[in-house]
Amino acid sequence: MADCTEVDVSESSWSPEFIQELLSSAERTALLHHLSFLCLGGFPKLEYLIREQAIETQLLFRSSEAVLLKCVGTSSNMVTSLFPLVIEGIENNKPVLVVKYLEKARTWIKDIIRAVDDIVTRYKHQTQRVETCTTDVVQEQKKTNENVKKHSDEMKAVEDALVELELELSKIVSENNSPLNQEWDIKIRQTDLQMKLANCKIQQGAIPDPVHLEEVQQCLNQIRQILIDLKEFWKKVGATLETLKDKTFTGEELIEDLDDLKEEFLESIENAKQCWKRFGEYCQKAQGIFSVQSKDAYKFLEINPSSFLKDEWNKQYESIMEKLKKISPQGSTTAAITE
Repeated sequence: MADCTEVDVSESSWSPEFIQELLSSAERTALLHHLSFLCLGGFPKLEYLIREQAIETQLLFRSSEAVLLKCVGTSSNMVTSLFPLVIEGIENNKPVLVVKYLEKARTWIKDIIRAVDDIVTRYKHQTQRVETCTTDVVQEQKKTNENVKKHSDEMKAVEDALVELELELSKIVSENNSPLNQEWDIKIRQTDLQMKLANCKIQQGAIPDPVHLEEVQQCLNQIRQILIDLKEFWKKVGATLETLKDKTFTGEELIEDLDDLKEEFLESIENAKQCWKRFGEYCQKAQGIFSVQSKDAYKFLEINPSSFLKDEWNKQYESIMEKLKKISPQGSTTAAITE
């Protein structure tokens, strides 16, 4: 039990890759909402739908920030308050106090598990709402585009290029041994062509495909999975603290003399303190990601998309593409939390 991996906060469990994946998914979610707003917000019947889902995601990010802040606070309390009290109880041979402090920590952890569980459910519901929104867009698209017969040469060329890119991407994914940067580059080129095609359709009064809303669903699911792993992590920590508490008992009787366990307890707690300090730092970085995204990344909602002139539309489009290109492809890999 002297190994800090017992509480699953080792370097392999909460690594910078976890932060990178979360950052990538959160940034892409906001940018994809913005792309959807550019492509579909100019249609009055769709603007409300697109705006509503972007606002719901923004609110969800704020709630995620609050949950991670709770994780940061609990981690800090364990390092600065709980562990010193447990150590003091062990050194002074006071098993009753040790059990009391460990039970207090388990209460904190149960509160966090409930909070994370709630936010995970909300991500699931938001993904479903975005899926419904996508279906509604497709239905409106069918009705509107029946009246648009013109199919320009430019549009046909972009559609053909998209088909070629999709085939290239499918080949790379199936081979499963190509550099991640290569796959990422194709996805960026694919997004660029999708926007060019959307612009062609908008100029003709046709509703573009809601491809970016489909990608929003994928990003929300990625974030949800990270939070599910976070919940499982806390559950394991709670179980570990229960084991620590049980070690102060023999059957139903409280061990009156902790001398035999002192060395094991102190070594375990000291290792855990270092691990928890790192864990708290990672949570704080994750909380900061949601803070920035919820405050700054959705300012596009303040603009009326129907008022966009062509130059403004192109300016926003180019800005989004530049931001997408800067997102690290490492974020698309799965980062372990509970290994």
